[in-house]
Amino acid sequence: MGTTTRPRFSKILVCDTRGDEIAAYVTTRRPDLNCRVRTADSLTAEDQTWADALVGFTVPVDLEHSSIRWVHSTGAGVDGLLSGRPWPKGVTLTRSKGRLGDRMAEYCVGHALTQSQRILRFQRDQAARRWAPVEPETIRDSTAVILGTGSVGAAIAARFAALGCVTIGVSRRGRPHPTFARVHAVTELAAVVPAARWLVLAAPLTPDTRRLVGARVLNQCHGAFLINVARGELLETGALLAALKTRALVGAALDVFDEEPLPEDSPLWEAPNVVITPHIAGVTHTSEAGAAFLEALRRLEAGEPVPMAIDTACGY
Repeated sequence: MGTTTRPRFSKILVCDTRGDEIAAYVTTRRPDLNCRVRTADSLTAEDQTWADALVGFTVPVDLEHSSIRWVHSTGAGVDGLLSGRPWPKGVTLTRSKGRLGDRMAEYCVGHALTQSQRILRFQRDQAARRWAPVEPETIRDSTAVILGTGSVGAAIAARFAALGCVTIGVSRRGRPHPTFARVHAVTELAAVVPAARWLVLAAPLTPDTRRLVGARVLNQCHGAFLINVARGELLETGALLAALKTRALVGAALDVFDEEPLPEDSPLWEAPNVVITPHIAGVTHTSEAGAAFLEALRRLEAGEPVPMAIDTACGY
């Protein structure tokens, strides 16, 4: 009987701003691996034909004309790697998640509690030396509508549920998920959002989700607070600003944007009750990226399923 040849990877090209740290983490634990650290500017044609695997947040190489057979993203999102190019057959794509779900969930719940407890209002009152009691609201029994029911969306739902919220998931097909009270198909998003006190965007960016949350969806909101930890391109900025003016949305916490850094002339800086953070909700630590790479490598070498592998046709 024939035997299946398992892939072997030993020449690792590391193209990341934390390249030296990632390479050190990897080679300390797998001294049999040979890592080259490069930037997009220092990369050579010889590097591309030398390496059999690439680790980084971007792919600054022509995969079709390289010897690279595996790309491991140092972040969780892979839309930047897949956009603008057909992904070559025979090249595996994996990603790093680490404790991404925990971090994003805490970010989302933190902003929901800040909103419900009127913290920002009381900070403004304090700065003005103004004593103006306003009754906080409770988050219990409110509804969180979460676009995206993957590992991140599920982690967010679990945190909201722990505080007594009703969690409604929205996914491509609407398949039931144990973390959510119920799940709807994405085609029902506009019909679901009127119930939302918290509207959380946690879906991957794909051709189907790009600008999904626009006027048609936001105009159906009734005083929701929007939290975006996914990608800026899921959201139509003009529709967001309009919804804030009409109070369809009472505010927003935005961690991701169409253009980053957010331009100084963006109207979002001065939008009412909007909190802007510089893409920090789901930072992947160097050790997490290195550990995810090594675990994916172990599974590939052992011929085991790789949970962090990406279906490049779907984009997640």
